[in-house]
Amino acid sequence: MSLSEVRGDWSIRRRLVWQLTLAMGFTLTLVFLVLDYAIDREMYARLDHFLDVRASALASQLQVRTPEQAAKLLPEYDLSGHTDFFTMYDTHKRPILRSVNSRGQALRLPEGPLGRLRHYDLFLPDGHPGRAIVLRVPRAEAATSDWLVVATERGDWDLAERRIHLALMLIIAAAVAVAVVLCLLLVRRAFLPLIEQSERLRTLQPGQPPPPPASALPHELAPFIRTLHQALQRLYTAAERERRFSRDMAHELRTPLAEIRASAENAFHSNDASATTEALEVALSATGRMGRGIATLLAMARYESGQMRPALDPLDLVPLLRQQVQALRRIPGAGERLHLAANLPGQAWVHSDTGMLERIFANVLQNAAEYSPEASIAEAGIETADGQYWVWVRNEAPGLQVEDLEYLGARYWRKTAQGATAQHTGLGLALARAIAGALEVRLDFNLENGNLTGRLGPFPIL
Repeated sequence: MSLSEVRGDWSIRRRLVWQLTLAMGFTLTLVFLVLDYAIDREMYARLDHFLDVRASALASQLQVRTPEQAAKLLPEYDLSGHTDFFTMYDTHKRPILRSVNSRGQALRLPEGPLGRLRHYDLFLPDGHPGRAIVLRVPRAEAATSDWLVVATERGDWDLAERRIHLALMLIIAAAVAVAVVLCLLLVRRAFLPLIEQSERLRTLQPGQPPPPPASALPHELAPFIRTLHQALQRLYTAAERERRFSRDMAHELRTPLAEIRASAENAFHSNDASATTEALEVALSATGRMGRGIATLLAMARYESGQMRPALDPLDLVPLLRQQVQALRRIPGAGERLHLAANLPGQAWVHSDTGMLERIFANVLQNAAEYSPEASIAEAGIETADGQYWVWVRNEAPGLQVEDLEYLGARYWRKTAQGATAQHTGLGLALARAIAGALEVRLDFNLENGNLTGRLGPFPIL
């Protein structure tokens, strides 16, 4: 792996880890705040309940006794180390009674108006933080009421709260650390197929097809890997098509150019007018064949690359096939033995491209008519199978074997070693198959009892 790839890989990891850390931190912070609020509320609720009970009990004693009598009946408030304190105020908010352990200091009243029952925080006479409650205490001998403040230390409660906060923070930090480590491991595992694929692509040599993607891919990366493989496959197919076009073009031009050169040399060294004329005729014939071959190769390249797309229209296959058979018969020595089948349907409407079908029909019919033996008949027809049309052409082919069928439609393939003739360049069936692929139909061949049958289809019935 190169340095830039490592940096890019770690850059992606850093971004993912940073984003995950932020998301986890934000989420866990919210969880911390919610838990902290719930814990504080519950702790203060319990503390306030404890104060409510103590204050209610003390208020009951003060309602039936004088403050001096009540003080003598509450000996626990006389202990110097006692953590509970109380102060009683009259109607005018003047202290009239203090707990003995208050050391002469009064518990302060809360700011603002006093309600029937109110809890608040304050500092106790011993300097420790505390929690207090103030409530109204009616006086039995008067119509007025006094105010009673009861307080207790909350140091232990605050210590427990801090410990809970620390535990929550440690848990959150541990959760973030575990999430970051898991993220690093998962990211490395997720990018491992990409690294493996890049290693296989790095060793790819020109002319080799791209290696298939790994079978076990993460669900999120599988579409990208498949799309990348398809793009590379298209590039490989395009490059292979260009190499094949160059190879075929060289093959196509080599023989005609050699014939033209030989004819030109013969005409140059000959003083006979008839020999010169014959040489020029040979050169013209080779030039024509070379032009047809180049035009065919260009057409095949356009069809295979998708540059020529079919213009689909409703058309009837019957008159189109009949027209091509009649056109072939008008060529001297070409289609005298080609006939249409007697069971041709009255009509066969499909969606297809008329011009493309004409080229396929012309090439397949011409091959069937000209390569069938003497005194034999070639037939063409249309049949229906499973709600679809198939166009077929049948001719005798005694020289073919079953193993030769896979080569039918290959460029420049011939059963015999002889080269192209003045009329044929060896590309007719290859062009027909290329056009059939553009129309998304098949051109198949079958050999049975010495008869070669070519079938074009299927065409869905309109």
